Amino acid sequence: MAIDFMVLPLSRYIVGDFITPAMRSAWASGVPYSIIGPEGARPLPEGLPFGGPEAPVRRARVIDMLVEDLRQLPVSTPDPLWDERSEAEPRFHRVDPASYEALLEEARRPGKSFLGFRKRGEGDRVHVAAMLFLPRDFEATFEMTTPLRRLTGSTPRALAALERMHWPDNAKAAVDSLRAALVDSRDHQVPMIVDW
Repeated sequence: MAIDFMVLPLSRYIVGDFITPAMRSAWASGVPYSIIGPEGARPLPEGLPFGGPEAPVRRARVIDMLVEDLRQLPVSTPDPLWDERSEAEPRFHRVDPASYEALLEEARRPGKSFLGFRKRGEGDRVHVAAMLFLPRDFEATFEMTTPLRRLTGSTPRALAALERMHWPDNAKAAVDSLRAALVDSRDHQVPMIVDW
């Protein structure tokens, strides 16, 4: 099973307005790319986005509604939302599934304390286990229910935890992949989604 870290506006992800590296690779090799769904295989002609030829139009129609939903998030930050209308090229990072599982296991493990005191930044480790990262600083993770149902974390907090915490050796490859994706999220000011 492939796991990708996808750095792009949520609107692009929701409607499939993107082309993945796997799609480009298949087309460059002369191999047709198909999406397998409940209806069976759906071939995707070269150059069309994952969501089909209407994906860009659907995206334009849902952006205003999506932005309104995002304003209702239980996160208070002084920063405005990121630019859901961004046309910046999405970025993709493939992660080793076994290494990522080891990272998630460690991130979900309760932090150790000494005499009731936790190491500085220990609470940020839970942000590493999120499935959606927003490019804003907020203290606690939360369960987003609309437009996607995902445990949601803070890009800056997850990055800080990756730098400060000691991670197991078998999680190092995932730490590197996640760090690269989160740096893209931070630098380009768009969310990062874990796509299974």
